[in-house]
Amino acid sequence: MDRRRFLALTAGTGIGTSLAALAPAASAEAAGYPYFNRRIPDAAHTQIGAMQAQGITSFAFTPANGWVLVTQTGGYYAGGIPDECFTKLGQMIANGTKIHCVAFPPAGGNSWVITGDNDMFARNIPAECYTRLQEFYAAGQHVVHVGFPPAGGNSWVVVGSGGGFYARGVDDECYQMMRNLSQGGRKVTRVAFPYTGGWAVVAQDEFHTRGIDDECFQQMKTFAAGGWQVHNIAFSPVNNGWSLISRGQVPVLPADRIRQVENNVNGADIWTRMAAYKTPGVAIAAVVNNQIAWSTGYGWLESGSGAAAHPETVFQAASISKAVSTVGFLRLLQGSPTLTLNSDIRPLLGWQLGQRACVSAGSGPSIDQLLAHRGGVIGRGSTSPANVCSGFTANSGGGFAGYGPNATVPTLLQVLNGQGNSPKVELSTEPGATYYYSGMGFELLHRMLEQQSGQTLATYMQNNVFSTLGMTSSSFSLTPAFELAAGHTTTGAVIPGKRNRYPESSAAGLYTNVIDLCRLVRWINQAWTAPGDITGPLTKSWVTTMLSQGATPGMGRGFFTANPGTNNFLYSHNGDNYGFKANFVGYPNLGAGFAVMANGDNMGLVTEVSNAVKAAYGWS
Repeated sequence: MDRRRFLALTAGTGIGTSLAALAPAASAEAAGYPYFNRRIPDAAHTQIGAMQAQGITSFAFTPANGWVLVTQTGGYYAGGIPDECFTKLGQMIANGTKIHCVAFPPAGGNSWVITGDNDMFARNIPAECYTRLQEFYAAGQHVVHVGFPPAGGNSWVVVGSGGGFYARGVDDECYQMMRNLSQGGRKVTRVAFPYTGGWAVVAQDEFHTRGIDDECFQQMKTFAAGGWQVHNIAFSPVNNGWSLISRGQVPVLPADRIRQVENNVNGADIWTRMAAYKTPGVAIAAVVNNQIAWSTGYGWLESGSGAAAHPETVFQAASISKAVSTVGFLRLLQGSPTLTLNSDIRPLLGWQLGQRACVSAGSGPSIDQLLAHRGGVIGRGSTSPANVCSGFTANSGGGFAGYGPNATVPTLLQVLNGQGNSPKVELSTEPGATYYYSGMGFELLHRMLEQQSGQTLATYMQNNVFSTLGMTSSSFSLTPAFELAAGHTTTGAVIPGKRNRYPESSAAGLYTNVIDLCRLVRWINQAWTAPGDITGPLTKSWVTTMLSQGATPGMGRGFFTANPGTNNFLYSHNGDNYGFKANFVGYPNLGAGFAVMANGDNMGLVTEVSNAVKAAYGWS
């Protein structure tokens, strides 16, 4: 997979620059600003050499291999561009406009756009592109770059001086990379498209490319190694020619946390680790100062597709469902005059909870015990053998396999009765006596909520949790109406049906994305630290109860916790469904947290990415 990006270095001296396809190298000192051309018209190459000391702000090709260059001092030179474009360029410069960009759509003819610091002019470009240009200038921003992919039509990129951009009809991964780079505190400055396919995104001291000429990519790295910014990259329509031009050193910018994460995933970059784990797509989001500081995506919704994984991409959250549904269970208790954490769940089910013969006929599991995986309900370690009360296999069971595309999905009641692909739900140990991680215990809570609220879990969570927190891409529905990632096996193949279905919703059925999980983290953090109640599904008192250690060390209610009583106190949960892996962590005292979701079947990658996020910020 040809996927490359490079972080520019600010150290180093001048670089050598090749001045033509076959010309010898000349030093940066001799040349002024570095540039490198390959397979471009001789006249263009000559003029770049003659004018580069003035600082070239724009160099572009027409679809017919005409060209134009403009300098910081107002010099300009062109060959084979439309007459009206040349005339207008001269008029704008004469009127005092500092030119940022001249660009030509692939349709050719008299179609072009010129942008500057106080004005712009366009002829025969896509109407929507022109509208976006106007919007930038109306908002007090000038446009620093316009790029047109060779596919033509309504395909373009417009980049504003404030760092914002619009794109239409570009490669999905290219668009995601623009977002990734800009969220690291950088401004996108150039987006260029070879006529042979591929793209290059430049963002001040960083860039990412895909499918461009290898030598061009290496020369971009050479610029960076010498501390030179790639200010202009242009691709010729003939013989895969290209031109790189700088007009100065890279700026001194704050550390880019996103690039630190990307390049430090178990000692390699994230793309290398994704390939090693055969995981097509990963999304990450981070909370800093109780704000979603950034969110990124890498790779693909589905192996072999052209749709990139965005931070808005919805994945299966797997066992993170337990933590999220816990907020709903506690919301039910908060609003009830009779239900408490100590309530025996059996009378609340509208169904008879069975028990093994060796379990005494005492009180049933409480809501609190089930939230702490101490309800005595069949679960990890207590499923096999199925009819005994000792000799359990410590690390087996506790979860659900899900249902593939050709399987009949049982109702929740059928799941409880063991009429699906999992054993019946019953007491197998004394409630409160022992910790056994139990997804089935959460299905008792699921049943309780539906019986006591008169709503499905999906409806209750939407009305009482998701809508309150702005979690617009989260659902406990079996078939949510979102763009969904496909799950993949450990070999990287799409799983049958793209994703299993989980009627055991509160244990494993949540669909969400990293942004929504970080919205939840932000609210929990604020509710934990605020002096009083804040807007949200739970009061401060109930949030404190949710995260405070109960009967199980290292657990609150529905959440795992660590470092209690310290500034690095955290809550977390991970998720492991067939074809999907996830993790999220919150640090309420730090106002921080993150979420990682992946559509591969190996938790190792999610763990490595999580560790990279922690390392970038120094979090525990």
